[in-house]
Amino acid sequence: MSTNKTILLSVLLVIRNEERYIATLIENLLKQEKNGFDFEIIVVDGRSTDRTLEIIQGFVEQGHRIRLFDNPKKTLPIGWNIGIKGASGSYILRIDGHTTVPNDFLQRYVNCIKRQPSADVVGGIIQSRGLGKQGKINEYVYSHPFGVGNSKFRTLEGKEWEGFVDTVPYGAYKRAVFNDVGLFDERLKRNEDIEFHKRMRDAGKTFFLSTSIQSTYFVRPTVKGLIDKSLGDGKWNIIANAATPGALGLRHRIPLLAFLAGLILLIASFLSTSALILFSIVVLVYAILNLTVSYPCAKENGMGAWLPCAATFFVLHFVRGYASFQAFFSRSYWRIRRTNT
Repeated sequence: MSTNKTILLSVLLVIRNEERYIATLIENLLKQEKNGFDFEIIVVDGRSTDRTLEIIQGFVEQGHRIRLFDNPKKTLPIGWNIGIKGASGSYILRIDGHTTVPNDFLQRYVNCIKRQPSADVVGGIIQSRGLGKQGKINEYVYSHPFGVGNSKFRTLEGKEWEGFVDTVPYGAYKRAVFNDVGLFDERLKRNEDIEFHKRMRDAGKTFFLSTSIQSTYFVRPTVKGLIDKSLGDGKWNIIANAATPGALGLRHRIPLLAFLAGLILLIASFLSTSALILFSIVVLVYAILNLTVSYPCAKENGMGAWLPCAATFFVLHFVRGYASFQAFFSRSYWRIRRTNT
């Protein structure tokens, strides 16, 4: 690809009930300065029941170049596929509706594409942000390796780094990727990117991450929101791996392994004094580690946040592990296993 050629980006927003964030996101996208590239905005709405659709139609009526599609089945992979099929760009960029972006966001993608024309997909880092007291705690938890493992795109905030990795968020994909690998697996309700990226890696496709590309993701502001997301992530991680075995990395498996180890030790502790002692040691070590990594959150947000932060870490770990374990007994898991045999 010539670095002098104008690049057309198709920016895809697959959304449902995002009235709180969608106007700011679209406004920021419309402000992008076009230098050596052009872009289109494609919105795929999953039958929103709030004011999301009304807000988007308002932009359309103002004459902005926004193409709106309906997603009657409401799930993410189906929505992404609708957008991809309707896109015109040489690169297709996926952005989450809970996100806001700077005015040079797309230009930074184009700059990275021109620096790394061989990369099949480029992406950047996510700055997690939360609103309210619990939102600030959730922000910290989703930005710390103790909460999200070695996920570079969540833990490199404030650092300068770029290089090839095994996955990126908000990827700008070469159109040829979808011709070569196919579309997202519509049997999945979420976490479709994990399965899709495994197929990409199997096909020899490459991922390039640059901290020069940054976006802000608004985490769920409540414990209930965190639990709901963790239940979905834990369950559909396992189901995505059933669709394409090997899709999960170690960081995705750790919650399940920790849950199973804790469950086995807990049961064994009723039968053996040695197991009870070992279980007690594991709980004590986890508690000390958890309180230690939670302390900086308390320094930032007040000492009253220390124990709630530690509790939030535990809820995140436990719920993801439980949901991953429960996934093996779900109809969705076995339906996919049967269709793969």
